[in-house]
Amino acid sequence: MNRKSHTLKFNAIMNMILTSSSVIFPLVTVPYVSRTLNPAGMGAVSFAQSILTYFSLVAMLGVSTYGVRACAQVRDNERELAHVIQELLIILAVSTTFVFTVYLIALTVVPRFSEDRLLFLVFGIALWLASFGVEWFYQAIEQYGYITIRSIAIKLVGLILMFLLVRNTDDYRIYGAIVVFTGYGANILNMIRLRQLVQFRPWKELNIRRHFKPMRSFFVSSISSGMYAQADMVLLGFLAPNSIVGIYQLVAKIKNMLVMAINSVVNVMLPRLSYYAANAHDKYRDLLIKNIGFVLLFSSAGIAVAALNTSSIIGILGGIQYQTAVTPLLLILPALLFVSLNTVLSQYLISSGRERQYAIVNFTGLVSSIIYCLILIPSYEAAGAALSCSLCELTALIIRCIFARDFLRTIIHHVQLWQAPISAFAAALITFLVTNPWAPSNPIIHIFVTCVIFAILYLVGLLITRESITDTIVRHLTKQTA
Repeated sequence: MNRKSHTLKFNAIMNMILTSSSVIFPLVTVPYVSRTLNPAGMGAVSFAQSILTYFSLVAMLGVSTYGVRACAQVRDNERELAHVIQELLIILAVSTTFVFTVYLIALTVVPRFSEDRLLFLVFGIALWLASFGVEWFYQAIEQYGYITIRSIAIKLVGLILMFLLVRNTDDYRIYGAIVVFTGYGANILNMIRLRQLVQFRPWKELNIRRHFKPMRSFFVSSISSGMYAQADMVLLGFLAPNSIVGIYQLVAKIKNMLVMAINSVVNVMLPRLSYYAANAHDKYRDLLIKNIGFVLLFSSAGIAVAALNTSSIIGILGGIQYQTAVTPLLLILPALLFVSLNTVLSQYLISSGRERQYAIVNFTGLVSSIIYCLILIPSYEAAGAALSCSLCELTALIIRCIFARDFLRTIIHHVQLWQAPISAFAAALITFLVTNPWAPSNPIIHIFVTCVIFAILYLVGLLITRESITDTIVRHLTKQTA
C-alpha cells in the first residue's frame, strides 16, 4: 500500500482548508440559490435531503464511525486492513439494497413524498454514493491531503453547474441533483482510488460476522445522533409548509457552517485518539484536553460574532424574503457550543471503547429532540425548531458529561472553562455598545467592522485572562519574530 501518514499539524491544516471551502462555497452559492429558488424551493430540497439522510443512516449501519476506529486500529497491518475494508463493504452492499427498496416503497405510499417523487428519486442516488464512499477508510489512514483536494475540485464543478443550470424557481430539482453531486460525487473517486491503496483478498479469508457485535452500538448511536440532528428539519417539513422549511434551512445552514469551522481541528483527532487510547494514555489525555480548549476558544467567538451580525448575515445569504430567520438564528446559536463539546466527548466515548454509552446518549438525544420539536414547532414553527435544536444538544451534553464524569474529574483542573466564554461575552458587549449608535447599513461593512473590533477585544481579553492556547500561540510567534 503506497500511502504516507502525516502529522497532526498537517492533518489539521488540511482539514481547516477543507472546512474553509465548506464555508466559503455556501457563502457563494446560498445567496444565489436562495434568491433564485425562493424559500419554498429551498424548503423542498432541504426536506428531501433530510429524508434521504434518515434512510442513509440506516443503510450505513454506523460504519461511518465504526469504520474509522476499526481501520485505524489495524492501519499498520495491510493484510488485516484489507480484510476489514472488504468485509464492511459487503455488509454495506446488503444493507443498502434493502434500505433502497424500502425507500422506493415510501415514495409511493407516503403522500408528502409522492408530491414530488422526482426530487426524492434524485436524492435516492445519494443513498448508494453515501454507502460506498469509504470516507471512513481515508479518515482512518489520515489521508486528509487527498480528501481536501478531491472535495474542493468537486465543489468547483458543482459551483459552475449551479450558475449554469439553476436560473429560476422551477429549477429546484436541478439544484437537488447538483446538491447530490457536490455532496457525494467525490465518493466515486474514493472507490476508484481504493483499488490503488488496498489489495482485496479472497472471500474465504473474510470473517464478516466479527463486526456484527461491535457494530450494534455504533448502529444505534449513529442512527440516533443523525436522526436527532435532522429531527428539527424533518418534523418541520411534516408540520409546516415548504416556505417555513425554506426559512429554517437557511438558519440550519448558517449553524452548520459555523460548527464545521469550529470543529475543523477537532475532527482530525479521532483516528489519533483511537491509536493513543491503545498505545499512549498520556498523549490521549493531553489531546482531549487540547480539544476542549480549542472548542471553547472558537465556539465562544463564533456565537458572539454571529449574534452581533444576525440581520446582516441573513440579509447577505437570503435577502429580504428571509428576514424572519433572525429570531430562529439567535435561538440556535447556543447549539454551536453544545454540538462542539458533544463532539469532543463523543470522541472520548468512541476511542475508549464505550460504544454502549455512546449509543445510549444518542438515543436519548433522539427522543428528547422529537419531544422538544413536537412541543415547540406547532406553536412557533421555525423559531420552535431552532430552540428545540439548542435544547436537544444541551440535553445530550449533560448526559455525556454524566457518562464521562470519571474522566472529566481527572482533567477538569487542566481545562480553562471560563476564560474564553467570559472574554467573548465582554468583547461582544463592548463591540455592540461601541458600534450600535453608528453601525454601517451595508451588511458586509457591518460584519467587517464588528468582526475587527470584536477580534481585537477578544484577543485582549484572552491575554488578560491568560488563556493557555492563546498564550502558547503568542509566545511561539514572538520567538519566531525575535
